[in-house]
Amino acid sequence: MTSRPQFDAAYIETELVELGATLRTEVTAYLIGGGAMAFRGLKDTTKDIDLVVTTDTGFDRLLAALNDRGYEEVSELDETYQRLGARLCVENDDGCRIDLFNRQVADKLIFSDGMESRSEAYLTGDELTVQLTALEDVFLFKSVAKRPDDIDDMNTLVQTNLDFDAIEREIETQVELLGGKRFTTHIAESLDALYEQYEVQTPLRDSVDTYYAEYMAALEVRLVLSEDEPKSVEAIAAERGLDQRHVRKQLEQLQAYGYVEQTESGFVDTGKRDAFEE
Repeated sequence: MTSRPQFDAAYIETELVELGATLRTEVTAYLIGGGAMAFRGLKDTTKDIDLVVTTDTGFDRLLAALNDRGYEEVSELDETYQRLGARLCVENDDGCRIDLFNRQVADKLIFSDGMESRSEAYLTGDELTVQLTALEDVFLFKSVAKRPDDIDDMNTLVQTNLDFDAIEREIETQVELLGGKRFTTHIAESLDALYEQYEVQTPLRDSVDTYYAEYMAALEVRLVLSEDEPKSVEAIAAERGLDQRHVRKQLEQLQAYGYVEQTESGFVDTGKRDAFEE
């Protein structure tokens, strides 16, 4: 397979400035991923420019400008890009690829108000303002995106004196925004890989492991439920060999997120899934 070209900060900046000159109305975009690292001197080159907008209007305006700049939609994406889940993936004649997200990043995280407030202005033009996403949020993004170079980038980011308390608070926010804790299982896997490859431990380990355990405990109960055959607490506990008090606690958690509901005959699964995509 032919390797894709890499682009440095100077090239990315030129593209963004020219993109801004093409816009007819104001747009604010947030640079996340390798581009945000390149502009801070933490990465020499990157294959992609990951841009996040937070409104449908901003997305449509930026898309029109990209079309005017000659970017064309990439119709055939490999499995890694399919998992990434960009709202749109476009590429220019140089092979520079822009992944454009609308609020939800990589089908995995919601670009929260906290992420917006932590970002810092980098390019401010007449129409386009580009904000650099905080390194703490880049680290979190890479911990769930699970692309080939993400663990390497996480290792680089750890060396920058990250505010892990801010990351923990953002994980808590994401639990509410995504409607569940499933995404923390992917953070746990990435933290494991970070340790295996670089022997790097982070202060996130304990809190992420707690979320992981809570998710798995609730999943153990949910897996025995169906959408059309109610089950009692007693039946669930007997089937799983669990204490009834433990089952009730997990059902309360599942109800809080809308995953199960209680009927006169017992508990049923609602079929709801959280906003995190595999």
